[in-house]
Amino acid sequence: MKILVLRTVTWPLLAAFNVVARVWTLLGSTSRRTAHQLADSDTARQARRDTEARLRAIAHAYAESTPLVLRLLVVEDHYTRGMASWDLFTPVRSAYRVSCWMRLKAYYSSPLPPAETVTRILDAGEQVLSGIPFTHDIASEGRQGELTRAGHALTWDLPGSLVPEPEQPANAYRFLCEPPAASVSDIRRRYNTVFILNLPVEDYCRIPR
Repeated sequence: MKILVLRTVTWPLLAAFNVVARVWTLLGSTSRRTAHQLADSDTARQARRDTEARLRAIAHAYAESTPLVLRLLVVEDHYTRGMASWDLFTPVRSAYRVSCWMRLKAYYSSPLPPAETVTRILDAGEQVLSGIPFTHDIASEGRQGELTRAGHALTWDLPGSLVPEPEQPANAYRFLCEPPAASVSDIRRRYNTVFILNLPVEDYCRIPR
């Protein structure tokens, strides 16, 4: 009898809590339409331009200081809408209505063999005030065909492990390939080894509630 009474009381409470949780999630989250509008606001657009310009400058700095020749730039622009949820029985809501972030990938060729190219990159990183974080003291720490430091990751073609073509994420707010007709396979066919630089993801705009 006690078990039956508990079930009779508990199930309606759980059902009511489920309804409240659904309503809270719906009303407490930023709608897709609002998130898109905020990501296209003047504030977000200015921050987007500034961030992209800075990331582009880093990619070009590699071409200016090393044998690398820039062949393709890929910019991914994303926004994440603020979501509401529950932490056990406590309602939780994101402090931001929308967060915007950007990723840049740069693809290069080199007129020099890969080993010599890497040596020249490490030499450039040793220079005073260099924006290239790779130096000879960390060259042996990474995996073969890879340099990583300070969020920068430089990889290149190896036998059986080639740099892949860029893929457009399904949820990207903006996806830019420059030049549009360029491809990794074309770069490889014309210039042999392909190098790719992945720069750290940049959170460039957060719009609070």
